[in-house]
Amino acid sequence: ILRHDPDKILVGEIRDQETAQIAINAALTGHLVFTTVHANNVLDVLGRFLNMGVEPYNFLSALTCILDPRLVRVICEHCKHEVHYEEDYLRESGLKPEEWSGERFMEGAGCFECGGTGYHGRTAIHELLDLTERIREMILDKRPASEIKRAATEEGMTFLRESAVEKVREGVTTLKEINKVTFIEG
Repeated sequence: ILRHDPDKILVGEIRDQETAQIAINAALTGHLVFTTVHANNVLDVLGRFLNMGVEPYNFLSALTCILDPRLVRVICEHCKHEVHYEEDYLRESGLKPEEWSGERFMEGAGCFECGGTGYHGRTAIHELLDLTERIREMILDKRPASEIKRAATEEGMTFLRESAVEKVREGVTTLKEINKVTFIEG
């Protein structure tokens, strides 16, 4: 591939050390490499590389950022209506009732336009880990994921659940949908 001097390289999925090393070597030679790694969140990607036997200094030199996108269903505009959730459900959903009791929650009733589902289309939620020098040093020092997460939060990272909650606040999707698609951290 590199002999063709591509501007960008797409590696379908990294599942083993050999594929990881090929992608890393391509990135280290100045090529922009996009790839996928199956993991629950952006921090688990780091663990996946380590479990494949890739040295941290090796993949950190090649890595710019890690993006975790997910799709959530969008509430149908034709049957969208306001709903009220009990405080217990808000708590179960990881939301503080005192903060959310005044919020407007939307759901779709189901109509001809959405085939009775209450949803029509999808939108993305995401979390993006930007590998700053501080984060890179923490990974090289083999700091716990909780410390890396705290540092990323301090640097302004928005996590997947936060991105999803914002879509609920905007009335784009439902609380039920994001509870199905994301983990409730507690």
